[in-house]
Amino acid sequence: MQIAIAKTDIADRGRPYVPEMRKRVGHSLIAVPGARAVIRRRSGEDILLHRRLDFGVWALPAGSPEIGESIVDCMRREVFEETDLKVAAYRCFGFSSDPEREIVRYPNGDVLHCYSLLFEVELEDEALDRVDMEKIAAETTALKWFALNDLPEMIDNHRCTIESYIGFRSDGVFRVS
Repeated sequence: MQIAIAKTDIADRGRPYVPEMRKRVGHSLIAVPGARAVIRRRSGEDILLHRRLDFGVWALPAGSPEIGESIVDCMRREVFEETDLKVAAYRCFGFSSDPEREIVRYPNGDVLHCYSLLFEVELEDEALDRVDMEKIAAETTALKWFALNDLPEMIDNHRCTIESYIGFRSDGVFRVS
């Protein structure tokens, strides 16, 4: 038996998936794939966080794939959209889907259950003084490097991602939660 695999219609490629779903289900809970990036500084143990416009707290660059987009391309796009910086190298260190942490209510009332592949990322250029803050103002109000042992107030599931990252860095074991 041959099973036909539908390819995404070219007209749909690049359309944001979550807003398309929201048109159909309103604020109700939806399950979404996603990518979350722990951006580490090459020198030292600092990581880059951005202050989110919607929540008003610090977070990792993260988001959901657009229609027809791979999870790696999603991660690269989200890093760029939220930091104006480009990914040079990456590796996966975990996957997070625990409903205790990954069901999130957004300030606008939307509810998501996130199923996120977790990436450790290095940037092409780490200089924050060259970032065009106007370009990322729709999502980000500030960017800052933080020491792993001195993190600010953050979105809870992103803090858990950093804890998984610290564990991965110590023993090399891929984390699943």
